[in-house]
Amino acid sequence: MSKIQVKLIRDSVCMADDVEDHTKTVQIVSPRCTADAIIEIAKGYLPNIAGCEHAWECVLNGVKAAIIKGNCTSIAAIAEVSFLPEANSLSFKYRSATY
Repeated sequence: MSKIQVKLIRDSVCMADDVEDHTKTVQIVSPRCTADAIIEIAKGYLPNIAGCEHAWECVLNGVKAAIIKGNCTSIAAIAEVSFLPEANSLSFKYRSATY
């Protein structure tokens, strides 16, 4: 199977988290299922957050592709979008819990 390049970027989750650059580039095997690939990338990339009800909005190549709940406990696909054969961009937008 061929490998593809994915540039990752995520929001900061707190003031102390702001000091680090969250941009990272990874190579993954070309996935058959976009949602499965996103959750696997997220498990190794997103920080664990104390509490519950927070989420990450996943944007793949400019398209809102999925919502990840909690610490990668579940994923809801929003749009049918696939990884490109070459350069890809996957951003994670933090949505804090609301009480």
